[in-house]
Amino acid sequence: MRLVTMAAVAALLASPALADPIAREQAKADFHQAQADAAKAQLQKDDAQAQAAAAQDNASSAQAQANASQADASALQQQADAAKADANSAQAQASASQAEADTSLAQADQARANRNAAIDRAEAARDAVHNN
Repeated sequence: MRLVTMAAVAALLASPALADPIAREQAKADFHQAQADAAKAQLQKDDAQAQAAAAQDNASSAQAQANASQADASALQQQADAAKADANSAQAQASASQAEADTSLAQADQARANRNAAIDRAEAARDAVHNN
């Protein structure tokens, strides 16, 4: 931008129309304004680069937090899976214990029936002995 402005000012200064002092002063003022505009544009560019760098830092920080959260979620999922496996194992053990209890109950019922039958036979034998 500076070179273009300087070249334009040089070209205008070389022309006879700018020979008078007012035109020269205007050209100088334009040149200084162009320099000021270029300096302002440079500051704006520097500010924009600083903002971009800050945004990049923020994005990196957010990505790191997201990665940490993902790792935490994975660890919690593993814990949940282990707890579910434990619960399934406990359920299987409970089912096996229930089946064993049912079998024991059936054996106890059979033993009671056998005892009652034995008592009935003993009473019948005693009655038979008393009756004879």
